[in-house]
Amino acid sequence: PSLSAAGAAYAAHTTGAYARIREQFHLPIGKFEAIQERLGRLAATAYLLDGARRFTCAGIDAGHHPAVVTAIMKGQATDRLRVCVNDAMDVHGGKAVIEGPQNYMGALYRAVPIGITVEGANIVTRALIQFGQGSIRSHPYVLKEMLALENPDRARGLDDFDSAFWGHVGHSVSNALRAFVRAWTGGLTAPAPDAGKTAHYYRQLGRYSSAFALCVDMALLTLGGDLKRKEMISARFGDILSELFLLSAVLKRWQDEGRQDADLPLVEWSMQTGCATMAARFDEIFTNLPSRPVAWMLRFMLMPLGPRHRGPQDAVTRACANILIEPSASRDRVTTGLFHPADDGGVARLDRAFKLVVAVQPVRDRMRKAHATDVAKALAQGTITENEAAQLEAVARAVADVINVDDFAPEELSAFASQSTGKRDSREGGAPSPVHHAAE
Repeated sequence: PSLSAAGAAYAAHTTGAYARIREQFHLPIGKFEAIQERLGRLAATAYLLDGARRFTCAGIDAGHHPAVVTAIMKGQATDRLRVCVNDAMDVHGGKAVIEGPQNYMGALYRAVPIGITVEGANIVTRALIQFGQGSIRSHPYVLKEMLALENPDRARGLDDFDSAFWGHVGHSVSNALRAFVRAWTGGLTAPAPDAGKTAHYYRQLGRYSSAFALCVDMALLTLGGDLKRKEMISARFGDILSELFLLSAVLKRWQDEGRQDADLPLVEWSMQTGCATMAARFDEIFTNLPSRPVAWMLRFMLMPLGPRHRGPQDAVTRACANILIEPSASRDRVTTGLFHPADDGGVARLDRAFKLVVAVQPVRDRMRKAHATDVAKALAQGTITENEAAQLEAVARAVADVINVDDFAPEELSAFASQSTGKRDSREGGAPSPVHHAAE
């Protein structure tokens, strides 16, 4: 999970910078809405994963052993990293496909399946562990009932079971009423702390947590031990439980960092996406529960008007994307903890080009207003000075050096030829490669 948080931040950092320096039709590709859709998801996911990482590590540091939470983090973080890396690859295009020392995305792309697979394949984690273990450990009475039934002292076990059972009944009835009222009022009656602009999101989490508890009780009542064999339903319950934890971590991070207004789009994107996911999973559970009368009752009680959350609006996504393509404290918080190499590698070149492009933007804006399409024309018109022309040329070289990909002569790729000639590729100190072209 920590590697996934770092990988998401790395993908957000590099992809945002690349989308800023790479232009199409004299416009940074990061300004195109199709690209902003991917950038927005990258930024918000990186923010969410690092918040969840901090939340989980804080629990471990405090001496807790959160088995279910760590399973949630493993499955969710690595799956979301895969989405982040795929988005980064799509934005980079050929730059991330052509292998070579200047490809700073290839190694991360190849590493993603390892995290998905090892330490328990994510298919198993989602279907059996996230909810299968969590439903018993987090329930206030189910574990007590199971332990009472296993008590070798039958008289004591019966007393303990009776106490737990009637407590369970009272809990279920009160929770059913609470979930019903919160659902029919859209969460307005759910409690929320004084959390400023995010208070309504606390209410939505309260609404969905009540609905989750009621659905779990009814699923256990109607399916019993067969619930763990209904892996698709169990996986959907696991998704809801995961979203409740991850979204709590998002709200905690925003609170811990001083309620930064600049980061609010990241919080909104995460919360709105998570609520839409939970609404969709509840709808799927109601559709697939074997006991149809129970499913109809739950739908009436918990989702009378159908799924009402449909994800973030385009304006929120664009705001998240803009965080990645402009230098700011918010961008630094999203991409925090990354190592910035000082060598002449691909990331160092990208960072340098990003800073130069941002610094020269006022000059380019002036050229655009004067309808000067190139440096020579702008210089002839007097729109820019000699120093500014030199600066623009330096920026163009820096950008081209990032966009260009490595290309090698056949003998450089042959192990036999390399051994006989002692050649190295051009980016590791050898002579320049015969061909060096741009990725389209």
